[in-house]
Amino acid sequence: MFRGWFVVGALVVLFGAAAVLGFAAIFRARSVGGRIDAAAAGILAAAMAAVGLGWAPLGVVPLGAAIGVAFLLFVFEIVFKGSRAGGQGRWSAIYGAVVAALSGWVLLSASSGSGSVSDHPGHQLGVILADIMGAVLMIFAATGWVLRTFAMPAESRSHAVPRLKGVREALIAAGLAVALFAIS
Repeated sequence: MFRGWFVVGALVVLFGAAAVLGFAAIFRARSVGGRIDAAAAGILAAAMAAVGLGWAPLGVVPLGAAIGVAFLLFVFEIVFKGSRAGGQGRWSAIYGAVVAALSGWVLLSASSGSGSVSDHPGHQLGVILADIMGAVLMIFAATGWVLRTFAMPAESRSHAVPRLKGVREALIAAGLAVALFAIS
């Protein structure tokens, strides 16, 4: 599906780096919830790196299963993490579940199309516009993760996101923006 060298390179670099950070965060996490979050993000990023490499048409079932496992891990976090920390962890898990669902859409689109616009699933203007709007929203999400990680003022009541998580989530969001734009 992804034939341009720039798109493939961007997907592999962004998702590959996010996968490495996700799997590294498993060992740095201090709680079980943190380990689950890191594992889900690592699995999701690794599966999307494989999609970027062009393995979607050949491995749609294993890649779909990996994305499904990541989605279920995020749903597990939504159900069991909300009572701690005033429900703050629940919003992060909801965001992760939405990102996993978008990743599933990218996998479905990449596995059924051969790279041309005429092979796009649905091949309708609404689907293409939704993909582009999703790409724009993921650009805003990546920017938000970077700002929340590195640009929190000292007098703010909010807490900065840990750097490992913030960079990982920004890389995943940027990779999804590139992937959604490429399938549109």
